[in-house]
Amino acid sequence: MFVKKNKILYSDWIYEWLIDKKEYIKESTYANYSNSIFNHIIPKLGDVYIRDLNHKIIQDFLLYLYKNGRKDGTGGLSEKTIKDITIIIKGSIKKAINEEKIKYFELSFIYPRDNKDSRIYILSKYEQKKLTNYILENLNCRNIGLLIALYSGLRIGELCALQWNNIDFKRSLLYVNKTIQRVYIKDKNSNISKVIITTPKTKNANREIPINKDFLELLKSIRTNSDDYIITGTNKYLEPRTYRKYFTKLLKQVKINQFNFHSLRHTFATNCISLGVDYKTVSELLGHANVNITLNLYVHPRLSQKKKCIDMICKVFQ
Repeated sequence: MFVKKNKILYSDWIYEWLIDKKEYIKESTYANYSNSIFNHIIPKLGDVYIRDLNHKIIQDFLLYLYKNGRKDGTGGLSEKTIKDITIIIKGSIKKAINEEKIKYFELSFIYPRDNKDSRIYILSKYEQKKLTNYILENLNCRNIGLLIALYSGLRIGELCALQWNNIDFKRSLLYVNKTIQRVYIKDKNSNISKVIITTPKTKNANREIPINKDFLELLKSIRTNSDDYIITGTNKYLEPRTYRKYFTKLLKQVKINQFNFHSLRHTFATNCISLGVDYKTVSELLGHANVNITLNLYVHPRLSQKKKCIDMICKVFQ
């Protein structure tokens, strides 16, 4: 039977939900949840009693996030971020419904579409060659990491966590099984920032990547102790934000366009697709959760390909 609980604020309820979830999710996920709750959800919905929550209140909140969600007042949040926040809200409300604290209401929502330019930067062949040549002429531990990213598609956190014992030199394989990231955990009375080493982003991100014979010899030439991190050559890791700063400085030295580190991964994927590698293989090399992510991100037919398709179909008129 439905039981009324008139005086439970949503801020108290969602915090209780967060603490309950802590034992069942990765620390990085907990950090993301806590930031979303304290930065976005509680400031706008925290003073609402859970009995008063309804579909319209939450839908209006999602629209607000799209238009004005950034804390610095520079605009709205991305569609992905809004969807991530919605997952948290849904989870907390389902708990309230299951425990008969509130009545059931519909939890399907409409998400505003991003108007932002979502194109990703891909290095030109000239930029790839110039960057590669510079690194080969200035070979060291930090620089070799950039080549690994460009020619195997590793994420920056995966690269920073990579140790020499993750490479099987006999089988020519690179094993991706961990990632480094800095997390920011918010609570009622504290803000914690720390670096964590954990399993990769998804189950599929645990993967084996073959290494080219010539590239393997290059790696052998700078290899250090088995437990050393590859990009430092010591047993001390380098966190992603520090490596990004190094990368930005290196681009200035190479004198090519500034672009973000993730563009190395995008370039690798695009090269694979351009060379005709099947999408399933590319997806597994990248460690995507499913092949649809690869298709949505990287498979964009050129106008010439579209024209060729139309010409083939219209042969009936010839």
